[in-house]
Amino acid sequence: MTLKLKIGILCLLLIPFIGKSQEILTGLPQNAVLVKAAKKGLPERSGQALRLPFMDDFSSYSGYPDPRLWADNKGYVNTGFAVYPPSIGVVTLDILNEYGQVYPHATPLPFPADTLTSNLIRLDSNFQQHRQMLVADSLYFSFYYQPSGVSKTYPAGGWEIIGDAPDHADKLILEFGYATGDQVFAGYEYGEYIIGEGENYQMGDTIENPFMPGTYYIFESSAYPGEIIMMPSDSIFVDEYVWNEVWSSYGCDVSEWVAENPLEYFKQVMIPITDSQYFRDNFQFRFRNFGSLDEDSWTTANIVGWSSNCDEWNIDYIRLDVNRRYNDLYPNDVAYVTPSMSTLKEYQAMPWKQYRPSDMITQFHNDLSNLSNSVKNTNYTFNIVKNHAQTIYVSPLNNENAEPYYPHGLHDAPHHASPLLEMEYEYDGADSAVFTITHIFSMVGTSDECRTNDTSRFEQKFYNYYAYDDGTAEAGYCLHSTMANPQASLAVKFTLAEPDTLQAVRMWFNHTLDDENVAPFSLMVWANDGMCADGSEGPGTVLYELTVQQPEFAEDYLDFVTYYLEEPLPISGTFYVGFYQVHDVQLNIGFDQNNDARGKFFYRTSAQWYPSFYKGAPMIRPVVGKSFDHSGVPQHAQSNVRIYPNPTTGIIHIQTDEYEQDMQYKVMNVYGQCVESGTLYSNELSLERYPNGLYFVQLLSGNQIVVNEKIIKH
Repeated sequence: MTLKLKIGILCLLLIPFIGKSQEILTGLPQNAVLVKAAKKGLPERSGQALRLPFMDDFSSYSGYPDPRLWADNKGYVNTGFAVYPPSIGVVTLDILNEYGQVYPHATPLPFPADTLTSNLIRLDSNFQQHRQMLVADSLYFSFYYQPSGVSKTYPAGGWEIIGDAPDHADKLILEFGYATGDQVFAGYEYGEYIIGEGENYQMGDTIENPFMPGTYYIFESSAYPGEIIMMPSDSIFVDEYVWNEVWSSYGCDVSEWVAENPLEYFKQVMIPITDSQYFRDNFQFRFRNFGSLDEDSWTTANIVGWSSNCDEWNIDYIRLDVNRRYNDLYPNDVAYVTPSMSTLKEYQAMPWKQYRPSDMITQFHNDLSNLSNSVKNTNYTFNIVKNHAQTIYVSPLNNENAEPYYPHGLHDAPHHASPLLEMEYEYDGADSAVFTITHIFSMVGTSDECRTNDTSRFEQKFYNYYAYDDGTAEAGYCLHSTMANPQASLAVKFTLAEPDTLQAVRMWFNHTLDDENVAPFSLMVWANDGMCADGSEGPGTVLYELTVQQPEFAEDYLDFVTYYLEEPLPISGTFYVGFYQVHDVQLNIGFDQNNDARGKFFYRTSAQWYPSFYKGAPMIRPVVGKSFDHSGVPQHAQSNVRIYPNPTTGIIHIQTDEYEQDMQYKVMNVYGQCVESGTLYSNELSLERYPNGLYFVQLLSGNQIVVNEKIIKH
């Protein structure tokens, strides 16, 4: 049973409590990081043969696998899908290809999906001893793996699970191989043959192939003059490879591992290489996964756009070297395990003007690990740099002994695992600020085998929006109603320190199969004067509604889309933003599963609001800032000026009966900032160079405003 089906059953069990409705988490139909990267071109692979040791713990980069080590682009290096890896960062194999899309050949039955193939590795020689490689050199290959679909707080319900566990028929395979140096037949190239005048053929007739004399083409159906048939024109030969399966695992559930050993979120595999056929200058290894679409679960539950990512495997800390033993399970390494956290109590990002010292956390939480089998003396420190230039804080260097992860668990010395944050940011009146927090956890001395996993960085952003999410979706969130007249609302809660103006709402909609989630909704703003079914405060009075909106996908579904309010909305205190729908199409909002905003977002599919059961954060961000300032602006004059089209894709035309040669114009953005001004020399203006959004176009004659038009550019 997959995660997706478990979620469906969970929600059905909750029906007596929450009415005829469901909250639904879906997989992602595409990987926006890889889609965006693929648009710039796939990385060029070096193909250069490597020497031992081979090691990658995926801690120093993200996206495609490192071209210096890997021969293909199909794995996804990330810090979001794994739970408690050996060190920060893993490579995930799933059913999305190198372009970030579901494989075209994906089926509900197990099919070959991702492949992670090493570059050539020189196993012909022991370069340390300057001689040929021998079995006695004790060559071992090791790695850690984790089937996805794991909770960080085991035991926990499905609402805390990240990713989708592979089904029992799905499989992760490790193969060793090499090119033999021979060529093997792989198929044909084809050419077009046009049937000539007077030529008629019936099924079973034969004709000599003009592209390859001495071979014959057999017709499988009737053919007549003028028709084109494709005939083999040349043979294709490719390098012959030998690939031998040396290890595999069928789909399994990490909860079973953790039930037996609370520390075993990943399993380590050790494989000796004793077969001399691999002692050659072009050895390679590769991981392959076989996944399957979970079609039945979605179609049974009437969920649209079900074709999405699933069956993920996380792989980490791959090592290949000589002079190892079967019990060489513990590298001499201390490491960060999970990404570092926000310095704000509530948010991942917030407006700089709204920041108060009380928003700051008082201490960090760090997941740190000693991967060796002995106590290590370690140091920890962090520093904070403002706007990438000014160091504003460096913590004292704290020295502590770290016990091995096995059997003690994560390093829990308070000065390292829970260091105090004994400083505050100082608001300087600027529009924005960025603070980079760099954490360093390191082994004392020079014996640490991997330094890249000692460091973790977080960028604390103070821009013009609030965010509970970190900008990366691990799942999709939607509401499913089974009522006769379906309707649903999602509301996300935010609190201002001082009155402000709501200018827009940014949303991340996941692109689903055949755009089945594209349906109208209303953008909503609610006051904090309502009540949820459990008696807690919740959304109440509608402060604003922008109707007939649709899910949009910035840069082909790769970023947040900004929905501008028709007029800036004054707000204060606590408010809610979200959407309202009067249909049962599952609007699929990006869902960040690595940050917990439970208690901050609510749903309604009947008369009452309910807090969400799911751990995570819907990717919805309110944009606040200065309202348009009308003070000191000249008075409006009566005018018959018309500006069209509106909305526009770039060019706007100005129509007036009394066109004045000295008419002035101003173009202002939604924040009231003038982005362009001048004398109007023609009857059109271009907004093509400006981002999509809401603009105000003013035309002035003397000291009078002839027109002040709100223009939407899309």
